[in-house]
Amino acid sequence: MRFELALVAAVCLAGCDEKPAGPAPSRFASVKKSAQTSAAKFCEKTWPANGDGAKPFVAAVTRPFGAAAGKVAGWKWVNVWATWCKPCVEEMGVLLRWRDAISREGLPLTIDLLSIDETANQPALEEWKGKNLPGPISWIKSEEDFGVFLDGLGVDRNAAIPIHVLVDPANKVRCVRVGAIHEANYGSVRDLLAGG
Repeated sequence: MRFELALVAAVCLAGCDEKPAGPAPSRFASVKKSAQTSAAKFCEKTWPANGDGAKPFVAAVTRPFGAAAGKVAGWKWVNVWATWCKPCVEEMGVLLRWRDAISREGLPLTIDLLSIDETANQPALEEWKGKNLPGPISWIKSEEDFGVFLDGLGVDRNAAIPIHVLVDPANKVRCVRVGAIHEANYGSVRDLLAGG
């Protein structure tokens, strides 16, 4: 055992006699910069505000559940979530902060929380009504109604939640994101809303 330790120590002390053949390559040397716009970085799908490619927003069929979302004066953010979805629940605080920050910048934004919870989860969903949420909860009526809603957005029926839909003041879908949001996305969202 002592012989092995002595051998390892001798090798470590001896070092390496070879000299490098030039400067070490940058670890980012092979990474190409993306020319994507900030909206393209946040949104999985985008549509123009006007013209042939514009996409009118068609709300999901929902069942009665608490206070319904009112008429929207500015942008509307539909957040598709469920009480059992950990990323969905974790981003509620982010959505609340973003709604308030964006509104302070003079960009009216309302958030509608569209739950896809099953009927058996109603008690858990009822508990959420008493929390400080970024917007009112609406509850999808059925799995088939949810499928039709996703079809209208061009999103696969098997897509994972959360799903985020940004609707402009003219009731046109402008952005769909499948997946959680992160604090680093705030600038992209703000730019999209400010750019109209």
